[in-house]
Amino acid sequence: MNGELLNVIEIKHRIAMTKTTFMKVKSFLCNNHLSLELTQRMVKCYVCSVLLYSAEVWTLKVSIMNKIEALEMWVHRRMLKVPWTARKTNKEVLRSVKKDRELLKTVKHLKMSYLRHIIRGSRYKILQLILKGKIEGRRDVGRKEVSWLKNIPEWT
Repeated sequence: MNGELLNVIEIKHRIAMTKTTFMKVKSFLCNNHLSLELTQRMVKCYVCSVLLYSAEVWTLKVSIMNKIEALEMWVHRRMLKVPWTARKTNKEVLRSVKKDRELLKTVKHLKMSYLRHIIRGSRYKILQLILKGKIEGRRDVGRKEVSWLKNIPEWT
């Protein structure tokens, strides 16, 4: 199996696990008696941590980034109990939770800090060679796929 395909499957699996985790504690997170700030902190602690496990090794394509942003909006809408019939835009939902989109920024931050960790470490020589693409052999025929390291310059 292709490594890129495994990456996409793993991210989709993480998104599904995150939704399942949210639904398990939905009655607690959608409680109107708790403040919005406390609810957001609990979502970040209990729900988003499921998604962010091993996020620093993901290769992010545009479609995957869209799925992560959609998950974040899904969580906010469920937390506020906004039905789809209300026809609220994403900007209106973000305004009502008083937040910006943070999940994708967190994934990018984790990935950048992991890269700094690898580049600085002297015991990671093999990983440094792999990241720089200095491995013996020939490349496959066809268009180059988005690599883990190619995501970083796009964000900076």
